[in-house]
Amino acid sequence: FGVGKTTMAKEVGKKSTELKLFNLVVIAVVSQTPNIKNIQGRIADSLDLRFEKETEEGRAAQIWHRLQEKKKILIILDDIWKELDLAAIGIPFGADHKGCKVLLTTRLQHVCTRMRSQTKIQLDVLSNDEAWTLFKHNAGLDDAPCHSELIDVAQKVAGECKGLPLALST
Repeated sequence: FGVGKTTMAKEVGKKSTELKLFNLVVIAVVSQTPNIKNIQGRIADSLDLRFEKETEEGRAAQIWHRLQEKKKILIILDDIWKELDLAAIGIPFGADHKGCKVLLTTRLQHVCTRMRSQTKIQLDVLSNDEAWTLFKHNAGLDDAPCHSELIDVAQKVAGECKGLPLALST
């Protein structure tokens, strides 16, 4: 469901960089059919890493080593559909690297459970009242005197957004 998981994850990455919470933020899209080499390539690009190995295992070892050199790093893995072996990609986690944090986005709660996520944040569509409030705010209709025809049209447009925060904000 398009409730804004990717947008939220990108914003977390952006704010983390702005606030200097991490030395590096890496974003890789996983998708329904994960391609480990592609994910490794995206991570390597962010690390300015050129692979000397061709196998997934060799590339994972190089990524692992490079990430160990970084003190504080945020890795965002977007659009995960099934359990993903972080070690197979080269991502240290848990006791292996306490400064490496991983943010996952998925539409399937059991993926978080299977990957032993520490914290889960569920994004849902907004109620009609919440949607209308968000729409009014973004459209500048909060305090403006409005004609009933304008309000009627605005409410119809907000209704067409089906409670999706991204659609309402846009």
